[in-house]
Amino acid sequence: MKRKVLGAILLLLSLIIIFSVYWKYSTSLKLEEENKIIETSPNTSKEMHLTWDLVGDQVDPVKGYFVEIGYPNIKLNVKNTGAQSFRIEVKHNSKGTVIFDENIVAGATVEFINNNLMPLVPSGAYTVTIYGGSGFPRGQVLLKQSKFPY
Repeated sequence: MKRKVLGAILLLLSLIIIFSVYWKYSTSLKLEEENKIIETSPNTSKEMHLTWDLVGDQVDPVKGYFVEIGYPNIKLNVKNTGAQSFRIEVKHNSKGTVIFDENIVAGATVEFINNNLMPLVPSGAYTVTIYGGSGFPRGQVLLKQSKFPY
């Protein structure tokens, strides 16, 4: 009877060890495959945010931004350190949806949030444009995305 119990315990321990080795190997292999997909895909961005210093060298500067699939909540922080107001627009390239269209007065620091509501925030490429009017915009722009609402 003791031999049967000891045999069952040894068999159970062997199965646990085999399963844990298999689990570790398959998980690390899956992570390697996912990393390769991310690294080789031209449509994914390694940066999940845009940090942009406006140095006052262009009237209407433009930058690209990419919202990843599954990150529909975005937050825009803008600081205007210039002497004139400017307008910032964040527009989806293929859909034409304008997510943010805000005027920033001189000296202001503001935050705008869109938690995938009115309008919805689709994934994909966006164009961020600063309209300086007759001035050269100065300040900072920070655009972040999140899986969770801000």
